Amino acid sequence: IFNRSVHNVRIERLWVDVTAQVGATWAEHFTALEIRYGLDINNVAHIWLLHFLFLGTINTQLAFFAEAWNQHQIQIRNSTNCSPTDMFVFDMYVNGVHGDRLPPKEENLNEEELEVYGIDWQGLRDNGVLQSQAQNNSMGEGSSSWVGRTGPPPDLSQVAVQPPTGTLTEEEVTELYSSFSHLFGSAEDPDIISLWTQALAHFRVLYPDVF
Repeated sequence: IFNRSVHNVRIERLWVDVTAQVGATWAEHFTALEIRYGLDINNVAHIWLLHFLFLGTINTQLAFFAEAWNQHQIQIRNSTNCSPTDMFVFDMYVNGVHGDRLPPKEENLNEEELEVYGIDWQGLRDNGVLQSQAQNNSMGEGSSSWVGRTGPPPDLSQVAVQPPTGTLTEEEVTELYSSFSHLFGSAEDPDIISLWTQALAHFRVLYPDVF
């Protein structure tokens, strides 16, 4: 999903939940590391080390959130409440595998119908969702339209973090995992602090000019 658009409100509503249940907690963890435990957010080596130490745990938590969300019950007006997984499976059972046949020509939407298809009108009146969208979509991307869409823009959000040049051989990676394996995977404050401080000290001994 890209560009500021009324069509982005549904995904923005989900991002509010992701931030509340996963992202905000890790933001607090990393802020504490910065304030008290030597994390320098302007040092690319430190940013790489954060990825190296914690990205796997964060991805595990996000996968758990996605699985839980797919199983949670959604209130459906004038119908039986069911989960996203239930809707997906039942829809395939009733209508066949998604994408295995084209819709009848008479069911094709015109341009006006495409412009309002899937809009979450309730979400457009939700101050929390609108505030999240304004805070996290700061680029002046203008409006968005589905009509004539040929593909995503060239400026999709991404964060590429490369390891510091000339550091971290395969042997050192193995040694690091072996030394701190008992702390990997934990999202508890003491374990995060211990893992970060020990790993940072380890790398400062190996590469004092980098870390």
